[in-house]
Amino acid sequence: MTSSSIRCDRRLAVLVGIAVGVLGACDNAKRADVDGLQQRLDGLASDNAALRKQVEELSVALGKKADLDAAEKRVEEVSAKLVSLGSRLDGIEAKGARPPAARIGSPDPALRYRVTVDDAHADGSSDAKITVVIFSDFQCPFCAKVQATLDDVQKEYGKDVRIVAKHNPLPMHTQAELAARASEAAGAQGKFWEMHDKLYVLGRAIDEASIDAAARELKLDVKQLHADMGSTKVAERIADHKGQAMALGARGTPAFFINGKYLSGAQPLGSFKSVIDVEMAEADRLIAAGTPAGGVYNRLMDGAKERVD
Repeated sequence: MTSSSIRCDRRLAVLVGIAVGVLGACDNAKRADVDGLQQRLDGLASDNAALRKQVEELSVALGKKADLDAAEKRVEEVSAKLVSLGSRLDGIEAKGARPPAARIGSPDPALRYRVTVDDAHADGSSDAKITVVIFSDFQCPFCAKVQATLDDVQKEYGKDVRIVAKHNPLPMHTQAELAARASEAAGAQGKFWEMHDKLYVLGRAIDEASIDAAARELKLDVKQLHADMGSTKVAERIADHKGQAMALGARGTPAFFINGKYLSGAQPLGSFKSVIDVEMAEADRLIAAGTPAGGVYNRLMDGAKERVD
C-alpha cells in the first residue's frame, strides 16, 4: 500500500472519529442548524470500527503509533469545538427557537425508556427517587468531563439520587474495553468506584501497566484482577451493557437515562436539574399514591419503551 493511500485512510479515519464524537456529544441537538451535517456524518459512522482497525494495523506495520495518537487527539479537539457549538445552539433554543426533535433511531427525550439496573454498580441508595444511568467510555473525554457535574448532582440532591454505571466502550478508543474490564474486575474486590475514578484520570494513558499500578495503589490482588478481567462473566456483563445501549439508540458517550428520560452528552448541571426536578415531582406523586420510595424506579419502568423505533 502506498504512503499516500495510508495518509488518505488516516484522514478518513479522523473524519469518522469526528462523526462519532458529534453523534455522542450532540446526539440530542436535533435542530435545523445541524441537521444537514448530522445526516452526512451518519453515513460515515457505520464504517468507523472497520476503518479504525485498518488504520491501526497500518500504523503498527509502519511503526507510526505516534501519528495515530496525534490524530485521535485532534479528533477530540475538534469534537470539543462541536460540543461548544451545541451549547450555543442550546442557548438560542432557550431564547425562543423551536425545541429539538427526536431523530430516527435515537432516543426521544420526551419519552421514557426501560433501562435495566440489575447488578450494575450504583452509587447511592436503591430507595432513591431518581436513578441516573450513564453509558460511558473510560477514554471518552466528555465522559471524564461530566464526572464533576455528576458529583454536583449528588451534592444538590443527596440521597434522592443514585448514579448507575454502565459500559459502552467505543471502537475509536482502543483501550476502553480493557478499562471497562478492569473496573468490573476491581468491583469484584469491592473497589469499582475507586478504580472508576483512577481510570478517568488516566484517560488516554490507559494500558495494562497503568491499570496494574492503579490496582496496587488500591491494594487489590493484581493476579485476581487479571483473572477476573479475562473472565466470561465480566465479558458478558460488558456485552450486555453495550447491547442495551444499542437497543436504546445510545450510540455515543456519555448517554444518560434519568428515570428513563434521555439526556445526551457532557451537559451542564442546569440541564440535569431541568430533567431531575420534573422527575422528582413525578416520584413524589407516585409515593403519595402509595408506591414505596424503593419501588419508584420499577414502577416507572413498567410502562416504558424497551427500545427506540
